Amino acid sequence: MPLLDRQNPKYDTSMEKQLLEREVIRTPTPQVLEDALDPEVYMVGPGDQFRLFIFGMLENEFDITVLPEGDVFIPTVGKINVKGLNLTRAKEKIKRKVEESYVKSEVSVNLSGLRKFRVYLTGEVNTPGTYFVQGSDRVSDVIEIAGGAKDWADATSVILRHKGGAADTLNLLRFYRQGDKSVNPLLQGGDMIYVAPIDLTKPYIIVESRIEKVLEGQTPDNKVVNEKSTRAIFRLDEGETVIQFLQRISAFSAEIDLAKITLIRDTTEYVIDLLNRFTEYSSFVLKNRDRLIVPNLVSEVYVQGEVLRPGSYVYDVNLTANDYAGKAGVREKSKPSEDIIVIRAATGEIVVGGETIVEKGDRIIVPRKVREDVRDYMAILLPIVSIALSMYAVLKK
Repeated sequence: MPLLDRQNPKYDTSMEKQLLEREVIRTPTPQVLEDALDPEVYMVGPGDQFRLFIFGMLENEFDITVLPEGDVFIPTVGKINVKGLNLTRAKEKIKRKVEESYVKSEVSVNLSGLRKFRVYLTGEVNTPGTYFVQGSDRVSDVIEIAGGAKDWADATSVILRHKGGAADTLNLLRFYRQGDKSVNPLLQGGDMIYVAPIDLTKPYIIVESRIEKVLEGQTPDNKVVNEKSTRAIFRLDEGETVIQFLQRISAFSAEIDLAKITLIRDTTEYVIDLLNRFTEYSSFVLKNRDRLIVPNLVSEVYVQGEVLRPGSYVYDVNLTANDYAGKAGVREKSKPSEDIIVIRAATGEIVVGGETIVEKGDRIIVPRKVREDVRDYMAILLPIVSIALSMYAVLKK
């Protein structure tokens, strides 16, 4: 039995269509669940399907569906209302009523099919509208099917309004960045999802993330750096400290450089070292229109100089400068490995020696032999001297 009539125009915006179009879905069952349903959380509603088994002197089985008014009808038993009940209570009520009619029989009630229901998506999303979902779908699922949130969306303040009037404010950034499902609840029939825009009439913070990368094919004389940056705007809560703010937007990760966060306030820049001075900044309060630059840790190593393939290489733990120089291909005109230079990205310190353990972002320079430079100069000067002597001999005659 299909979850939704394919002839219904709303099928094009349904979760079912999107899930069936994914190549990983190859099972004949229409249910696509992330895990077993929690019977204490799942609320039974019109369209849910149950399979009823009766064992005893009179054995029987029935497929029953919750009707639009919240009732299920069982032959020889009658009508049972399960409106507003979670799955546990609904199964208990059905089982108790059936046992009254089938004395000395064992009764088993199981949910065999999930209903489809409407939810509404509005606000800063690419395709707002009405969507068909099931009880195992979450808020982020609908936003994903709608093409995602727009750049101006405030993912920390997504409003979920329920049919009864209650509303929840969800920080979906915690789910996207940390996988916290508590801020990404399961949906119920009639839910309204509102993705709010950034309100520039209220305090806000601009956050930038930067990644520096040395371009491939660079030479010692051509140290071109390509900088990639992203920018986002977030609301600022009253009295929020820099640490509280970064925690709320889920900015902390293994990829950011905690020692080099930059705060720009008006025209003044402050370097915030959360790696070594975390306690000191625990009470540092942000102000409206502050700008935070959160750089990412460089996960590459740069090799230049007398190598065949200068450029960036993926960082591996415990590799030496010789290892990276070998990857880049050392030229014959290079100095011995003990003369290889390593420039530390974190401190700017210069370390000499091919056996030096390289760290993320370090720059490795393979120098050229001095005698090779002299030989090159002589190769250029000798023809010039020879021509000059020849001209002098001609003029003297």
